[in-house]
Amino acid sequence: MTTVPPDPSGQTPAPFVTSLAPVEAQVGVNVIRALQQPNTVAVVSTVAMGPDGHQRIVSVGLDAERLEQVQTLLREGNAEKERDVPCVGFHCYIDDAPEARA
Repeated sequence: MTTVPPDPSGQTPAPFVTSLAPVEAQVGVNVIRALQQPNTVAVVSTVAMGPDGHQRIVSVGLDAERLEQVQTLLREGNAEKERDVPCVGFHCYIDDAPEARA
C-alpha cells in the first residue's frame, strides 16, 4: 500500500493507493486505514488507472464537512437525473413540444 503524504496545508486529505488484489480484501484494507485517520467519518473508494497503466483502488477518508459536500452533490445529481431524457444506449426519446407539431 502506498500512502501519499498529506497536504501540509491540511486542505487535501491523504489518499491510500494500492495495486488490485481480491477487491473485497483490498477495499477493506484501504477503508480501515482511511478510517484510522483523525476526524474521518466516512470513506470514498474508487478504481483508478495508475501512472504505470495498472488499476488501483484509491480510498480517501472524509471528515464531516467533506461528507456533507458529497451528500449535497449526490442530492443534486439525483434531482438532475429526474429531469434527464430517457435513453437506451445512444437512443433517446425526445417528446416534441406541442407547438412544434402545429
